[in-house]
Formats: sequence, C-alpha cells, structure tokens
Amino acid sequence: MVIVPPRVLVAAPASGQGKTTVATGLMAALRQRGLTVSGHKVGPDYIDPGYHELATGRRGRNLDPFLQGEPRVLPLLRHGATVGTPADVAVIEGVMGLLDGAVGRAGFASTAHVARLTRTPVLLVVDVSGASRSIAALVHGFATFDPQLTVAGVILNKVGSVTHEAEIREALAATGVPVLGALHRDPALDTPSRHLGLVPAAERVAAARRTVGALAAYIAAGVDLDAVVAVARRAPALPGPAWDPFVEVGGVSVDATVAVASGSAFTFRYAETDELLDAAGIRLASVDPLHDLALPDGTAGLYLGGGFPEVYADGLAENAPLRQAVARAAMAGLPVVAECAGLLYLGRDLDGAAMTGVLPVRARMTDRLVLGYREARAATASMIADVDDPVTGHEFHRTRVEADPGAAPAWRFRPRPSAAHGTAAPTLDGIVGGPDGNVHASYLHVHWAGHPELAGRFAAAVHRQATGSAPPAAGTRPSAAATRGGPAAGGIPAQRPASLPVPASTATVDPPTVGRVTLVGAGPGDPGLVTQRGLDRLAEADVVVADRLVPHALLRKLRPGVRVIDVSKVPRGAFVPQERINQILVEEAHAGHRVVRLKGGDSFVFGRGMEEVQACRAAGVPVEVVPGISSAIAVPELAGVPVTHRGLTQGFTVVSAHLPPGDPGSTVDWAGVARSGTTIVLLMAVQTLPEVTAALLAHGMDPATAAVSVENGGTAQQRILRGRLDDIAAVAATHGLRAPAITVVGQVAAFADATQLTHA
Repeated sequence: MVIVPPRVLVAAPASGQGKTTVATGLMAALRQRGLTVSGHKVGPDYIDPGYHELATGRRGRNLDPFLQGEPRVLPLLRHGATVGTPADVAVIEGVMGLLDGAVGRAGFASTAHVARLTRTPVLLVVDVSGASRSIAALVHGFATFDPQLTVAGVILNKVGSVTHEAEIREALAATGVPVLGALHRDPALDTPSRHLGLVPAAERVAAARRTVGALAAYIAAGVDLDAVVAVARRAPALPGPAWDPFVEVGGVSVDATVAVASGSAFTFRYAETDELLDAAGIRLASVDPLHDLALPDGTAGLYLGGGFPEVYADGLAENAPLRQAVARAAMAGLPVVAECAGLLYLGRDLDGAAMTGVLPVRARMTDRLVLGYREARAATASMIADVDDPVTGHEFHRTRVEADPGAAPAWRFRPRPSAAHGTAAPTLDGIVGGPDGNVHASYLHVHWAGHPELAGRFAAAVHRQATGSAPPAAGTRPSAAATRGGPAAGGIPAQRPASLPVPASTATVDPPTVGRVTLVGAGPGDPGLVTQRGLDRLAEADVVVADRLVPHALLRKLRPGVRVIDVSKVPRGAFVPQERINQILVEEAHAGHRVVRLKGGDSFVFGRGMEEVQACRAAGVPVEVVPGISSAIAVPELAGVPVTHRGLTQGFTVVSAHLPPGDPGSTVDWAGVARSGTTIVLLMAVQTLPEVTAALLAHGMDPATAAVSVENGGTAQQRILRGRLDDIAAVAATHGLRAPAITVVGQVAAFADATQLTHA
C-alpha cells in the first residue's frame, strides 16, 4: 500500500486568475524550504507540467478522469508522488474554473471532480483587480456550492494596494475561509505566450528557470507557507495501490529501441508514456528533428508526440537527412506512432515547408482553435488498435490537414454536445499508413496510462520489427505483482491488457485444459456482504475481471500474482463494450485460467450477467453463477429504507431505468409500474430521473409520494437525498447526484436514515 502525501489543490473561479503563477511558485518555494515536492496538473495540458518540472526537479504529472478513467486518478497521484523519492507534499494545479469540466457533462473531469476523487483541500486563487467586498460573495459561493469540496483558503491575486487588501480581508472574515496570501501585480513575472498558450519551458529553459526562481521568491513573500503546509497536512492519508506500469503492460519484455522525438519542436509527452514503454523493455532514445541527422542506432520504433512544428517548420524542412531517414524507415515497416505535431511532421508539407512525406496529407495554419475532449473508436486496423477499439483523448491545435482521397482514417470521433468544443456529427481523424498499417498518426492525444493496451501493442510491434518475430510471452521480466507484494494498478489493484500474451507460467506445450468462469455478485459496495461461496471462488482465482461497482477492498486481499482486468464502464468516460468483456472471459478460460467475473450487486439483477453466461456457454466454457446480495434490496436497507413493510406495502418493483420512458429500446410498462402499488426501486436512473418521475406522475401517482436517492450505497461515501416524487429529480440535480445510485419511490422512503441525509 502507498499513502498519498499531504497535498493541496490550487484552483480558481475561472481561467486567467493566476493558478499557474501560484501553483508553480508554491512548488518552487516549498522546495526551497527543503521539502520534496510533487507537481500535478488537472486535465490534459502539457505546458504547465513543464514548468512544474523546473519548480520541483521531478517529472510533472497529469490527473484527468476523462483521459485516464476515474479509478486511475488516485493511483496515478500516489505513483507520481512516490516514484523515486517520496514527496513530502503534493501540489496539484487545477484547470479552468474550479467547477468547469468536459462540456455538457455536469463538471466531469473538472478540478472539483479531481479534488473529490483525491479528497484534496482547495486553495482558491482569486484575481481581485476589479472588485473588493464582492470578492467575499464569490468566495462564499465557491465554498458552499459543493458540500463535498473543502475550500481551505483563498489567495488574493493582483491586489492594488494595502487599503484594497484590507477591505477584502474584512469582507472575507464573514465567510470563514481564511486568507492565506495576498499578491501584488508584478509584470516582470509574466511568461510569454503564443497561439496555444504559454511558450513551453523546454523551448526557453534558461529564461524559464529564472522565471521559476522569481516566482518562488514572489510566493514566499506573499503567501503564508506555514499555513499552506498545515492545510496540506490536514488532507486524509488515503492508503491504497499506486499505479504500476509493470503491471499495466503485463511484464512483457521487448528489449528494443524506440526513437522519441524531442527538442524545441516536440515538447509534449506524458511521463507515464515513457514509463509504460520502459516497463515493456523498451529503450528510449531521443532524436531532435531540428538538429539530428539520423535516427538512433538500432531504432525499431518511432514515437512522435506533440509540440509546435508550425513554429519550427523551416528548421524541420532544412534537416533533409532526417526527414528522408524517417520516410525510408516508415516505408520499410518501422512502427510509428504520431500525435498532433507528429501528424504534421509525417505529412508532405506544412505551410509550404517540406516535411517527411510519409503520409498523403498537407497541413496549414488556420485562425480556428480546435480544442476539446474526444471519445473515439478505431476506424482502421493498425498496429495499436483493432477496428472499433475505444479510446478517450483530446485535441488542441490551430492547424488543418487535407488528406488525399482514399486515405485510411485512424479514428472515428463520437459527436459531442458542443459543436464549438466537439463535433456535431461522427468525424474521421488521422491516418493509418505504411505498408502494413505500421504508421498511426492523428490529432488525438491519448494518455496511455488510461489505455495501456496501446503501449503493449506498440511494444509488441517494435519487437517484431527488431527481431522479425512475435514477442516472447511475459516471464522474462518478473511481473510487478510478484515483485511488489501484490497487484497495484488503476483503482483496481492490477490490470493486464487482454491483448498481451498469457504469462509463461500458465503456458503448456499441449493445448491447455479449459478453465472456468464464475460470476460472483459482490454486494452494493460493502465487502462484508459477499457470500462465503463468492469469497471461496475469489481465493482460488487466477484472473479477476472487475469493474468500478465492486468493493475494491476485496481485490486488495487476493493472493499474490492474481491478475485483475479492469473493465469499468465509467459514465461519460472510459467504456469497455460488453462484447469485449464477454471475449475476455472466454479467452482467459480457454487459456486454462480460473476466472472470476466480479460484479457489483447480483449478477442478474444489476448488470448484464446473462449475456456473459451465454457467451461462455456458446464457447464451451464451464460457467457458474454465485449470486450476491442485490443492490436493489441491500442499498435501500443500508440507507434505512425497507423495500417492504407489513403496514405499508408487501411488494416491490425493481426497474432498470437507463433508458428513459418513450425510448424505442425501453421495455418498461411505466403505466403498470405506476399502478402497481408497490415500492419502486429505480436502478441506473441518475440521468433519466426527470423523465422517469414525470412518467410516474403522468400515470397517476401521487406527487407527494416519498422518494429517496442513495449514492454510493454501502460505502463510506454513501449519500442520501430525500424528497417527494414531484421534486426528487430537482433535489438530485441540485446536490449533484452521481452514479452509482438508486432511487426508491414509495411510502417506505420516508424511513430514510435521518442521520445521513444530505437533504430533508
């Protein structure tokens, strides 16, 4: 187990308030005090972590529920704060306004979302240059809007005078939020910007170091560092597994070299990308497309990340020897992954400057900023993805590429709610090229910690290029589960991408005996509610296929060496198709493994267990079902609500409400449900609650009927919201009800535990 260190999160009401100035200066100032500091950035941004690295002396890290999946955020924080020398304090810089996240998704992937996931106290940086006493109303609003957040202090930025500061401090006293610092405007600290934000630190290292040093002195003079450290130390310890790249790529040993684009034109790459490739045995060798004349010796793969080739187009064009070397290698089958800047470099030209010509595209600068999260599926099979494989990523560029007709697209983007920050219709992006799909290039930036199978497949392709054969089965390098005292990946303790080879210890010369699959119902979140038979099956499992609804305390008790495959379906985030889950179960059983499919609640009442049973039977795999305590019964009881009551109702109706009334795919007779006279238990109704309650009212139910929504039932984070049939949807929206949650409608809902109520 790894404990998250003391920590603070630097946030603001909006962009441009001074978050980066304060966060970077705070990191540097605390480091100057002798503390080991870990720097983190909420969201996909590459540029700010570069300045964090200068301030802390260690790699900057990103925390992003959309790109990485909610279950991995806390393990990635643990990893970043403890890899190498454990940090004394972690400083997390937010993104945009505190509550602003993915467009149209109710704050998902916002700074507040990450603060809740990591239980980190918030320091609110406020630009006070245009107000005085009104600042108190603003701070009060942020401090009270979300009761799950702790706004532990405010830092006043761009203070005009001593009088101005005193007026604001006096008004803020009524809010109870302490002022931890006051910073007066200093134009000398401004960092140069251009079309995509700050100029990366890697492009101005000497000047950036001077800026960071000045920021340290600036923050030390204007902020109460002792008070900040005290706030950080009040954050809960949160022990648990750290993200582990060795576990994520299954211990595959490749032993080959990948050239990684670097230098001023290619400055964007996530730290975890390097760590995943290193865990797969890859040697990373830097190549600067501006200055190096050849690829490194022994190059068996090329990774071209993000950056600003449009700024350095002439210099890239002048380096003809490397452009030609890249083109020859790619056409000879060299595995190449390129994101955004890499896509431009692989084209024919960029604003008329010659590029490598590997791909049939031309690129040019435009005035339009393309920015936003994307959900995508592979449009063409390549070395890193099969057709229809899902990923999440983000775009951030002002260029446009035009491809020749017939070019094979890399991704198909799902439409997004906002055309300004997404796509109004399914959109194709990027190109799969090369003689055998060995070149994968697109605008999409994908955080490989959220999709480690991409790193595993790229590593396998590199090995084939280096040796002419498939990579060996895992085993030449000890698995992380065996060498680190147990599994430790993602929020679920360990994960091996299903596309990687089966560990050598399980392989045999003869075809293996088919194993078995057991579906184990795992209760509503309390590990103590799993049946004894379920515990027995977990004790003997070789592989556990789990999701976000299961009690993760069970996974930490598995015997050493058990592989855990995370198949979470995160709302508005990472999504593993049910068909792929079925395939994983069959593949693992055919490899001779004892597989446990650990499911939240009862496998048949809450979930798609029967589909998994049918898939196993069709493939000739023995399958067993160990029922759990259904969340439809247990969650209400844990919230103090009996679903039946002798004096009120002798029955209950359980409804899966993921499809709203009127949806062509819904089979629910809502009129019959409304007339049943029983307690109604609604599963998967967080998004559809307004439509469902409206349908029940339309079919004659009493608007005053008691109703209660229970979030995270049976866990330490359980939250209970109470109302009536005619207002429970509004109550849920006001208090930000999130999945997993159930709603109970009926007179018994009035019994909800008053000691736990968020709303009464």
